[in-house]
Amino acid sequence: MELMIAVAILGILTSIAIPSYTKYVREAKRTEAKTEILRIAQLQESYYVQNLSYALAMNGTGGLGFSGIRVNTESGLYEVQVWGLDSLNAKNNCDGENTKPCVGYLIQAIPIAGAGQDLDTDCKHGFQLYNTGLKRAKASTGGWGNATTANECWN
Repeated sequence: MELMIAVAILGILTSIAIPSYTKYVREAKRTEAKTEILRIAQLQESYYVQNLSYALAMNGTGGLGFSGIRVNTESGLYEVQVWGLDSLNAKNNCDGENTKPCVGYLIQAIPIAGAGQDLDTDCKHGFQLYNTGLKRAKASTGGWGNATTANECWN
């Protein structure tokens, strides 16, 4: 009888602890996306100082010097991409050089399917950062403009 009570208590504690722990780990792993976004934002600001334009993309002419248009974060949980923005905030409508400079940028990190963070329903569709400092995030429901989701994901 005492053994059954002990097992029941252990079962109850486990049913509470495991989901809480899983949620905590998922929230902690969001830091990887935010760190990479902020690192690339710093590269964008350095690029701007040298070229009087933000970089058009991660690679190519007018780019930040990466080998591809997207990069994965260190643990491979997120895929990060950058876009140069023109004066109307249109993506890639500038060249990242003095001839047609990019006056803004958008950096986006999206969870890679099957890597684990795609199960993070609060921030399922990733993070965005604009050159103005605007931070956005998208959950499994709602759009990028939801301030509650942005606060939950970025804090």
